[in-house]
Amino acid sequence: MEVIISHQSTDFDSLASMVAAKKIYKDALLVFPGAVEKNVRKFISLYRELIEITPLKNIKIQEITKLIIVDTRIKRRIGSFANVLKKKDIEIHIYDHHPSTGDDIKGDLNVIEEVGATTTILLKKLKQMNLEITPMEATLFALGVYEDTGSLTFSTTTVDDVNSISYLFDKGIKLKAVANFINIGLNSTQKKLLNQLLNSSKEIFCKSVCINIAKAEIKNYTEGLALLTHKLIEIENSDVFFTLVKMGERIYIVGRSRTNSVDVDEILRELGGGGHFQAASAVVKDLSLNELEKKLLKVLERKVKVGIVAKDIMSSSVKTVNIKTSIEETGKILLRYGHTGIPVIEEGKLMGIITRSEVNKAERHGFGKEPVDKYMSNQIISVTLDTPLNEIQELMINHDIGRILVLSNDNKLRGIVTRTDLIRNLYGINNIPKKTFSTYIESENKIERKKQIDLIEKVFSKKIQDILYKVGKIGDRLKFSVFMVGGVVRDLFLKIKNYDLDIVVEGEGIKFAQDLSKELGGRIKSHEKYGTAVVILPDGFKIDVATARREFYEYPAALPQVELSSIKKDLYRRDFTINAMAIQLNQKHYGKLIDFFGGQKDLHFGLVRVLYNLSFVEDPARIIRAIRFEQRYNFKMDKSTEDFLKKAIDDKLLSKLRKNRIVEELILILQEENPEKILKRMEELGALKYILPGVELNSDTTEKFNRAKENYNFWKYNIPEEKIELWLINYYCLFKKFKNNKMQVITNKLMFDQKILRKINYINSNINQIIKFIAQKNKILPSIIYLKLKNLPNEILFLVMMENNSHIAKERIVKFLKEYKKVSLYISGKELKELHLKPGPIYSQILNKLLYAKLNGEVKNQKDEIRLVNNILQEKERNKK
Repeated sequence: MEVIISHQSTDFDSLASMVAAKKIYKDALLVFPGAVEKNVRKFISLYRELIEITPLKNIKIQEITKLIIVDTRIKRRIGSFANVLKKKDIEIHIYDHHPSTGDDIKGDLNVIEEVGATTTILLKKLKQMNLEITPMEATLFALGVYEDTGSLTFSTTTVDDVNSISYLFDKGIKLKAVANFINIGLNSTQKKLLNQLLNSSKEIFCKSVCINIAKAEIKNYTEGLALLTHKLIEIENSDVFFTLVKMGERIYIVGRSRTNSVDVDEILRELGGGGHFQAASAVVKDLSLNELEKKLLKVLERKVKVGIVAKDIMSSSVKTVNIKTSIEETGKILLRYGHTGIPVIEEGKLMGIITRSEVNKAERHGFGKEPVDKYMSNQIISVTLDTPLNEIQELMINHDIGRILVLSNDNKLRGIVTRTDLIRNLYGINNIPKKTFSTYIESENKIERKKQIDLIEKVFSKKIQDILYKVGKIGDRLKFSVFMVGGVVRDLFLKIKNYDLDIVVEGEGIKFAQDLSKELGGRIKSHEKYGTAVVILPDGFKIDVATARREFYEYPAALPQVELSSIKKDLYRRDFTINAMAIQLNQKHYGKLIDFFGGQKDLHFGLVRVLYNLSFVEDPARIIRAIRFEQRYNFKMDKSTEDFLKKAIDDKLLSKLRKNRIVEELILILQEENPEKILKRMEELGALKYILPGVELNSDTTEKFNRAKENYNFWKYNIPEEKIELWLINYYCLFKKFKNNKMQVITNKLMFDQKILRKINYINSNINQIIKFIAQKNKILPSIIYLKLKNLPNEILFLVMMENNSHIAKERIVKFLKEYKKVSLYISGKELKELHLKPGPIYSQILNKLLYAKLNGEVKNQKDEIRLVNNILQEKERNKK
């Protein structure tokens, strides 16, 4: 009798290898030596007529003459078939892809190859023998290869595995069937267990390798722990993961590894299990979870290898410049050596780094003779000599940089690791092992997008969510990638409601805006030159749409020149990292965060950071914005940003800003909740004198801002329907006395809009007499108050109330706004015409008298008004006589 077996816990590679072996050994029986994974059982159930399995109980050990073992050669993993090995007349054939161990069976035929899946080995044999393969068999064989190679992404994957998939495509793989069995959903029990494991997951560091361990205990055996471990390593983005779950009297442990430093097969063999380099499992009895964890930690201490570190692959000869080297000379050095960036040192110690792009910008703006330290970045991404390779790789990815400096403990520059070094390591040039580079590729599944999706649903109204959904839908229809960008993304992560929707399109922004406008029933205003548009909805809600673009500045404070570009370049043109994030809205990637520059991390640590060193030089308005954002969110500028900002202020770059841009930024400051904080910080940094020359902040200013805030709260509570421009109130808080002409002088220097300028001048000229009138203790008729206040802007009423701060002034202003202003008459010109009065000035005279009488309580209803009109007409007749 010939029998084909694999290891206990049969997976798809085992089953596929067994079915492939059956085509070679036609008379052999397929027998499972132990348990079968749930998804494999489902496959067999579906194709039971094509895959004939002989039950283990029907096999008589003494009758076996040939044993074909696939996907293992470890004696303890074949269950009761280990007894067959004792027979003297037995012939053993082995097909396996796992590394050798001390417990290996020696066969008469040993086909052992270092490939990703055993199925690949047997497929090569079938191809050589020219044996026919059906579409169903091709699908099963593909499942075997895909499962053990992580769909060809594991570092153990070889060209033979890839070729085998290509060969199977010719044989009719059914990809839908493959997807159904590879991408398995979780049942309710598995979901509950997954949550327990997630909550218990913790990180430990062993020889600089980060390892996750999760534990749980459940009453009954639950299948799919290998699947849960696979999901956990993806969710946690971990290099190594061990799950320990006690089910009944046994503890099941599964290990997954994506780094050459940890061979989970070698580790779990110590606990009575096994597998291969990247995936292994074990079953343990007679230990508690805590005891097993302690035992695992001891094994890890012995078995984890220190992988390749920075000193193993760095280049130790690094070209540098001194901090006093000029920008011009630095540019020549970069050109001569073909470098894109160069470290800046002082007495051997690393002080900063500057890129060719930053040198070129500085030269273009006329700073070629300046020393390099004025424009270098001291925000250095560096590692130590012993930093593991996977950490270096993560730093490069997270910060989107192509080089990382290697420093000794005393901050001396020892070397540099470049992308080229990592790529060389990936392809195993020279003696560097192939498995040193992580095989992790960030996926775009909903788990990774869930945080953003949850925030959108929590922070945004249903109306905004519907708009975002339609934006993505239209983007898909037009085949444009569409993104929500800028401040709205920043405030979303801060859980602040911000409905200033800013949409960027990788495609034709105006075309997209036109389609969006039709979909939402709005109208559009477009600007062809910049590729931008505003979609205005019937209720006045606005959506800004822009074509992804890059900007460059010909000289400091110039208007930007615009070119079409990608989302990355579009975000790079923005001011700060916290404003340079995007969320994709296309349906397939909905909620995906685009964060090339570490904006989310800076939000977490409360940092305001520019994207590049000459940011303030190119647009000095960013100086004001940096201070505004810093104070609004109680953040701090990172050291490099503050240094560049101070340098830009010292170079008087703010004086180059156009007046109307200064006014725009000033209004934004004065609209903030705490404008005084921002202005004080500007004064501290030396920027205020360029924005408000002659304004001094002192205790009087503080007292005025506090009074403005108190009165604004009173106003919002008592007369919320009456709108005011708060920035204008705060503007007046900057001046000591209204009679002081300093405000007039400063206002005239700034380029306010003419309408605003007229309002400011009117308030400045009339406020003192209005205060005197409204605060008088003598009784004033409501009609007189109405006449005096009816044409005044709300801002002057607010300032009168704030400056006088008396109960009587507040009461009169509130009564005017809530009552007098809203009084209306029953009688109109129509009724006067019916009285045969000839239209003319008499109409307004009569109606005004009626209104004043009603304000003063002299008339209360329509009859009173008619009576008063008749009295007025009779008096006029008497006067004629």
